[in-house]
Amino acid sequence: MEVPTTGERRGGDRIGALPDGVLEDILGFLPAQDAVRTCVLARRWRHLWKSAKALRVVGGDGKFPWSVKELREFVDYLLLSRGGAPLDTFELNFRGFSDEELPSLNIWLRYAVTCKARVLRLRLRNNFEVEGFHDLPKLDGLPLVSKHLTRLELHGVEVYTSFPNFSSCPVLEHLEFNKCEFSLVKKILSDSIKHLNITESISGFYDSFRTRICAPNLVSLHLDEVYGWTPVLETMASLVEAFVRIPELCLDQCEQWHANYWDCDCKSCDKHDNSANGHDSCVLLKGLSEAKKLTLFSYPLMYIFKRDLRCCPTFSKLKTLLLNKYWPEPDSLHALACILEHSPVLEKLTLQLFLEVPKYAEEMKGSPDPEELSAAISEYEFFRCLILVLKLHDEGAQFLYLRDLFNHSRTHKFNVHVSNGLGYCPRKFSVNSDTFIY
Repeated sequence: MEVPTTGERRGGDRIGALPDGVLEDILGFLPAQDAVRTCVLARRWRHLWKSAKALRVVGGDGKFPWSVKELREFVDYLLLSRGGAPLDTFELNFRGFSDEELPSLNIWLRYAVTCKARVLRLRLRNNFEVEGFHDLPKLDGLPLVSKHLTRLELHGVEVYTSFPNFSSCPVLEHLEFNKCEFSLVKKILSDSIKHLNITESISGFYDSFRTRICAPNLVSLHLDEVYGWTPVLETMASLVEAFVRIPELCLDQCEQWHANYWDCDCKSCDKHDNSANGHDSCVLLKGLSEAKKLTLFSYPLMYIFKRDLRCCPTFSKLKTLLLNKYWPEPDSLHALACILEHSPVLEKLTLQLFLEVPKYAEEMKGSPDPEELSAAISEYEFFRCLILVLKLHDEGAQFLYLRDLFNHSRTHKFNVHVSNGLGYCPRKFSVNSDTFIY
């Protein structure tokens, strides 16, 4: 390590007076292009950038990334100059790509693994469209092997075959897919991950199988708009919190469309789950059954949830449940009652009722009948709190709806949050068995 001179220590160069190890950490926060430019500052800085603890290959300001083509020569030289110096974080952030540049991407990722990187981030900014999923750059199908990797974030790529087999990454805990495609992946497998986030990604468009998520030690799960066939969740005994939003472009649907899912025997409803083994008929809810906090959002038909509820597991630990507006609709009250019946320790239920009504209307079109809704929940006396989140155009209609709902319900207490459509208003009121406050 080069020691700063007495003049440097006494002069104004306080940064230059820092030890090499600290400077290497600081350089890791800069875009790699800027870190390399520090070699001209002084003789001592000539090679410090080669030992920076993090490499962040992004645009000059980190917000407007360059294409792979524009940076390929620079990155190749950068990695060659560093040799095998250990890395903590390796981040690649590019605007575009071509097929001839894909081998470079794969080589760079593998290089980071050999340098014992703990955090890997690959972000490709593409015009992501569900119809054009096949245009995403494809990472190689070989699994990652690392005893050091703890976090992996992928944005705008396709993974396939064995790449998502993380059994050889024993300390990997955070895994994130954003705008990715894994239709050719049979399993996302890891015994170590605790936090999984899959957002705006494509699971599958093929009839042969669903992607299975095998992560028995998962603590938190976030599935937000996964298109194609909904992935199968295997048992997750340590799960604490899960968010699941099923998009309208989900391929799961009853072949008879308006059939009663509880009795329907069409190919889609009757044990035909396109799963990897062809036998497990529960897609989501069985894997979520150990959660303490659940958010379940669906599109209007709610097919996959209703289908799972025909063999509904018991949510023995569930204390907080948040459902969107389609659960309390007349066609879905059976599903709402079923999930409540199988949640014996539930303490708080939140229903987001985003209902639009004409001004001064006493009967709200599209809203659940208060008597039917209250009947679906009134048998479950274990609630400590029922929260209704309302988005209504007319306060008079709000009052009428809540009054009717409360009059038909035996639930101990309501906490009601009123929204004006632009965000939550400070207006909040509670009702119990003795009073109705507005």
